[in-house]
Amino acid sequence: MTRIPKEIFKAYDIRGIVGKTLTAGIVEAIGHALGSEAVARKQHSIAIGRDGRLSGPEFAQALARGIRKSGINVIDVGRVATPMVYFAAFQLNTDCGVMIT
Repeated sequence: MTRIPKEIFKAYDIRGIVGKTLTAGIVEAIGHALGSEAVARKQHSIAIGRDGRLSGPEFAQALARGIRKSGINVIDVGRVATPMVYFAAFQLNTDCGVMIT
């Protein structure tokens, strides 16, 4: 089981130090939790996006793995600005979007 440091959880987001308090394993566990919440809310898909940071592709893959473990579909909109994830979630009727920055 992956230990998730509580200090990464902020009021409106999750922030950590890449490779220390935020790893692919932690991101996958967070994705699984998000997917489980989506299942409870009878949702079927989550849109995800990422910015240009070097950790983005690895974290997007880990997040998607975790979400899919819950049985939720992932729509990866790729490397985009945050408003594009909001737009995708609305246009694709996912009711949920996650931006990795």
